[in-house]
Amino acid sequence: MGLPLLYYKAKMTIREALKLFEKLEMHIREGKDTIASFYHGEKLITRTKVPHKRGELKGKLLHFIRQQMKLSDKEFEELRECKIYKEDYVKLLKKKGKL
Repeated sequence: MGLPLLYYKAKMTIREALKLFEKLEMHIREGKDTIASFYHGEKLITRTKVPHKRGELKGKLLHFIRQQMKLSDKEFEELRECKIYKEDYVKLLKKKGKL
């Protein structure tokens, strides 16, 4: 079994990833990498990271970000296309039993 279609097709810059994190109102912390954490109330639900470098996310990193955000390929693409916002993300996580 190979990698998902999204891994082969999609390209995303680090700047675009940071905009997605902002759209979902994720808590951003700078360290060795930029860490984005999603809280529901006081509870940490998910966390992901991107490097400080500029340019495109390389290798499997985009795939790992999507997995850490607990989104399918289709859902992640909809998030990128501004079809999913914070309220929708919360509903998806509830539906999947993550909240």
